[in-house]
Amino acid sequence: MTIAVAVLGASGYGGAGLIERLRAHPHTRVRAVASRQFLGRPVDDAWPHLAGLVPLRFVDTDDAIAGADVVMCATPHGATAPLVRAARDAGARVVDLSADFRLDADTYAAWYGPHPHPELLPDAVYGLPELHRSELPGATIVASPGCNATAAILALAPLAADGLLGDVANVTIVTGASGAGRGLDLGLHHPELNENARAYKVAGTHRHTGEIELILGRVAAQGKDARGSGPRTPVRIAFNPVLVPMNRGILAVAVVRPSGTVDTAGLLARYRDFYAGDALVHVQEALPQTKAVAGSDRAVLSVRWDERTGSAVALCAIDNLGKGAAGQAVQGMNVAFGFPETAGLRFEGVWP
Repeated sequence: MTIAVAVLGASGYGGAGLIERLRAHPHTRVRAVASRQFLGRPVDDAWPHLAGLVPLRFVDTDDAIAGADVVMCATPHGATAPLVRAARDAGARVVDLSADFRLDADTYAAWYGPHPHPELLPDAVYGLPELHRSELPGATIVASPGCNATAAILALAPLAADGLLGDVANVTIVTGASGAGRGLDLGLHHPELNENARAYKVAGTHRHTGEIELILGRVAAQGKDARGSGPRTPVRIAFNPVLVPMNRGILAVAVVRPSGTVDTAGLLARYRDFYAGDALVHVQEALPQTKAVAGSDRAVLSVRWDERTGSAVALCAIDNLGKGAAGQAVQGMNVAFGFPETAGLRFEGVWP
């Protein structure tokens, strides 16, 4: 079985990652790529590293959607929901990398404003296969998670499932500049970014906070095999991101103070058991680092018990463009369509 795929927003970093993985996928054919900025121009103009490999020109979204079996949207929040509506009306299934279908209507309104197409929300399944694998097969809308949210959720899910989050989980992430997209911004200008570390959207203002709380609340109530229609336990996350001068990568450091005492060996055993069978999650004793996952679609985790403060410290490293974006979107598509879960995906990082 081969499916025809259209990639919208194909001149952004997420779009490029989708094209790369879909080219390597045994069951997909890139039918069309859409971009307003590069409309009518060959793929090579946006992505020199694909020169001669993708003999397509960028088209508009309507032309891209027509005839596609699945539409993958690497497009902005708010602007994506109408594209999803158009794709569903054309009979295509959708994988959405924006935030438009990750949340219920009330949570979405609290963080993004009124939802443009709330009638589609019941069809959407959260696309983190490690936690929603049984819910994804046959999904017509796969809502691929946010990059920061992915790292935080994977770091804390085993603790959430065992009721070990405590009153508030504190999550600090460091992230590379590509997470902000390909657009121009003064803060991403090389002289401003290089040799600098800058916190942004702290103290409960980052939109991924609501997503992290929602999904971990499901895990706290339902365990690992969570469903969007199931119960949810209130969870509070203090989430604070820091931009650092690297191209790609996220390292999440999460600190919780659960009631009771555990130890590092016991925590590592919990994490290995929780993620047993998850091909794209690796739990190790050594502390994770972003270079180890750069260019890959895996997540690398570890956890420690801090005896002095009575805290558990969980760490997760991902590539924000891999497991945090394109790789995870393809993984979710694979489960939804019944393909091998890791088809088209990358296991090795790039070193050095």
